[in-house]
Amino acid sequence: MQYQAEHASITIPSGDHVVSLRNRKRMDLTSVKSIERFDAEEFVVRTSQGHLNIKGEELRIVHLDVDKGLLTLEGLVRTFQYDDEDREPSRNFLHKLFG
Repeated sequence: MQYQAEHASITIPSGDHVVSLRNRKRMDLTSVKSIERFDAEEFVVRTSQGHLNIKGEELRIVHLDVDKGLLTLEGLVRTFQYDDEDREPSRNFLHKLFG
């Protein structure tokens, strides 16, 4: 995959996970496996590097290519944070309740 920056081209090896954030208003992601859930304030995306939680305002999907694992979001990005790939929120919640 080739990524066009302002003045240079960068070649990204296939399968690498890349996050690009422009002016906190446009986010491009590669190696996206699935979108677990989303709304205008939060996206939970499963990537090759783990679950990525994106929070903001007026978030929306601009481009999604499932076959290539590409996702582009627009809106105001406030935060984004990774969780471990093997962590499943529902299992952990039940585990905390019933130990």
